[in-house]
Amino acid sequence: MDRREVLKTSTLLLGYALTSGTTAALLGGCKASTAPDWKPSTLNDSEMSVLAEICETILPKTDTPGAKDALCHRYIDEMITNFYDKEAQDHFRTTLKAFDKESTLKFSKAFVALTPGEKEVILDHLSKQALEYKDETGKKPHIFNTIKQATISGYFTSEVGAKGGLCEFIPIPGPYQGCMDYSKIGKGYVL
Repeated sequence: MDRREVLKTSTLLLGYALTSGTTAALLGGCKASTAPDWKPSTLNDSEMSVLAEICETILPKTDTPGAKDALCHRYIDEMITNFYDKEAQDHFRTTLKAFDKESTLKFSKAFVALTPGEKEVILDHLSKQALEYKDETGKKPHIFNTIKQATISGYFTSEVGAKGGLCEFIPIPGPYQGCMDYSKIGKGYVL
C-alpha cells in the first residue's frame, strides 16, 4: 500500500485529531495565496524551502498533484501568521530546524539537499519521535505532527487538491445522486 492510500484510509476510517492551530485555520477558511509575487509573512525564504520539501515528501507528486502543486507550504505560512500567537510562531520556527539538524547528523547535508529516499528516512525518524513526544501544556505539539496535519488540510482545502487530487470536485448546486456505483466514479467526491 502506498503512502497516499494510507493517508486516505486512516483519515477516512479513524478521523483525525488536529492541533489547535490547524483546526483554527480550517475553521477560519485559511487559503494559500496563488499570487506570483507572493512573499512569506512569518517564515523566511530558507525556512520556506525546507517546509516546501517536507510537504512534498509527505504528499509527493505522482499521477496526482503533490503538496507543492497545492501550495501547502504557503498555506502553512498563512496558517502560522494568522492563527498562531507569537509564542507558537516562535516554537514552530525553532522546531522546524529539527529537520536540518537530523539530516546533517545522519547524511551530512541540509534537508533540501537530500534525495527523496533520504528525506523519507528523516521524516520516518521524526514521526517516531512524534509518537513518543509528550506535551503536557497542549501548546507545543511536535513539529512533525503540526506540518503533517497542516499539509493534509492545506492539500484537501486547495483547488488543486479538490480538482486534481485524490477526490473529484463537484460544484454545488448539482443534482442529487443518492446511490452511485463506485466502479463508475472511481474516486471519492468533495462537495
